[in-house]
Amino acid sequence: MRPFGFSEKAAELLLFCTSEFYSLIWLLAVWVAVGLLFLGVPGTYFMYMKQRSMGKWGLCIDNTYLPSVAILIPVYNEQEIIHLKLENLSKVIYPPDKMEIILVNDFSSDNTLKIAHNYISEHPLPKITVFNSKEHLGKTGCLNQALKTIQSDIVIISDADCFWPADILQKALCYLSDPTVGAITARELLLNPGDTWVTLGEQFYDSTIQSIRIGESKLHSTLFFQGGFAAYKRSMLKEFNHTTDDSGTALDIIQNNKRALLIPEIGFFTISPTLWRDKVSVKIRRANHLQRLWARCLRLLFQGKLAIPKGIAVPEIFLHLFNPLLLIVLAVLTAAVMVVYPLMALIIVAGLCLIFAVKKTRTTALELIQNNLILLTALSSFVTNRKFMFWKPVAGSRSVLSEQMLREKQLI
Repeated sequence: MRPFGFSEKAAELLLFCTSEFYSLIWLLAVWVAVGLLFLGVPGTYFMYMKQRSMGKWGLCIDNTYLPSVAILIPVYNEQEIIHLKLENLSKVIYPPDKMEIILVNDFSSDNTLKIAHNYISEHPLPKITVFNSKEHLGKTGCLNQALKTIQSDIVIISDADCFWPADILQKALCYLSDPTVGAITARELLLNPGDTWVTLGEQFYDSTIQSIRIGESKLHSTLFFQGGFAAYKRSMLKEFNHTTDDSGTALDIIQNNKRALLIPEIGFFTISPTLWRDKVSVKIRRANHLQRLWARCLRLLFQGKLAIPKGIAVPEIFLHLFNPLLLIVLAVLTAAVMVVYPLMALIIVAGLCLIFAVKKTRTTALELIQNNLILLTALSSFVTNRKFMFWKPVAGSRSVLSEQMLREKQLI
């Protein structure tokens, strides 16, 4: 006879209900844990680096430092904007005898070279020469060929669609006077932040991500270098990295026990794509390069050879390589929770409505989801072994750029 008068069927039902109850609890617990991990790692890392970004540099800076400088402008079919770039550089304040400009032409098939020569002949500029490749080598290949002829103390890369304030060298180069620093880069500033919801989102992303890069720089180094302004000590620069471009070159310098810094006081101006598809195209390409970079860091970490502190490397590796996968897991678990717990479905929907009702939280949520989807898409390249081109300008961005826009910022 069974205790308490339970029949065999009642006991089985009780066991089944208990099992189902614990299964539901486990589902809810796993969902909460994955959600906390997906949101908590980027949120915690951002808050920590934002705090670090407000700290001191701890550098030995010589404000009288005036090294010789070679500015390399890589160009490929830039006939619409090359005259604006040259006019912008003509406004840069620096001793003329210590500055040279090298137009690195990667076998352009349009009138880029002709327009550049005409501009140079008609306008007074600092010392300027043209390196004209006889074949299409790609950005990095062409830059490495030009680099062989350079003897200046500092080598600076500046893309054709990026524009400098006149005092950028005066503010920037003193950071390279510190013997521990091997490379510096600048903040990206948008010329058209208010054009569309796409550019507004990009401005929010830039301000957020650059707070992280400044914090990393003050802690030790950042790998996130951009071609608008990337300056390297010539003694540390054997060649530009073929695989991951500017950021890969920064990692090479860090691996040689020098620091790579983003300097918050300096910035370059550029155009943001106004169409969502153009923005996504650019960001997928960049994400792919960064994932390859952090995959390299992961290998170096396992080998005990990574020079970047683990406090920077581990969160960044997680965010670029693993957090996008958590987005899929979280989406599946959320769907399951909403089916199993109808009340939770109502709470989730209400929470999303509150998030998307406020502009700041809506932008944050959209950028978080969008960027993880972009990283997820870029991860497919590891399976297909697809390599994205570095040199692929977005035509739509070029068409937005105007002389009036640059004059308003006193860039020409």
